[in-house]
Amino acid sequence: MLKEISKKLTMKKTFFVTQLESFFNTISQEYQEIINAKEVENSLLQEKLSKHEIDVKNLVEIKNKLQKIEEIDKKRIASLQEEVSRLRQTSDNTYNQNLANENRELKKRVDSKDDSVELHELRAKVKQLQGFISKGATAYNDNLANQNSENLIREISKSLKK
Repeated sequence: MLKEISKKLTMKKTFFVTQLESFFNTISQEYQEIINAKEVENSLLQEKLSKHEIDVKNLVEIKNKLQKIEEIDKKRIASLQEEVSRLRQTSDNTYNQNLANENRELKKRVDSKDDSVELHELRAKVKQLQGFISKGATAYNDNLANQNSENLIREISKSLKK
């Protein structure tokens, strides 16, 4: 009986051990499949992460370049604004004062009518220049007429010789 009990116990032990091994193998296989799926998913996520890291680096570089350009533009705008304000201050005052002085002088001339002597001199110079121009035009016209008559005489003499 002891042998039988021992045999039964051994059989039950082997049965439970095989059942446990089978159960363990099944669980191990399922976990291995899950681990493999997670590794594949992890590798895909790693690839996405590396792509995103590259994209982020590129975006950071673009951002830095744009910030540098913006800073340069801001500095340039500031310097141009300073120059414009400086020019306005200096040229406005100087230019306006010059114009005001010139206007005052012209008003004084108009009011005092001192320009009559100047105007007579300028009119005399204009008449003299008109005379020179008309003499030059007459001389030029005479020269053209002489050239045309010389050409005409040459043509007539050539046609007579033939």
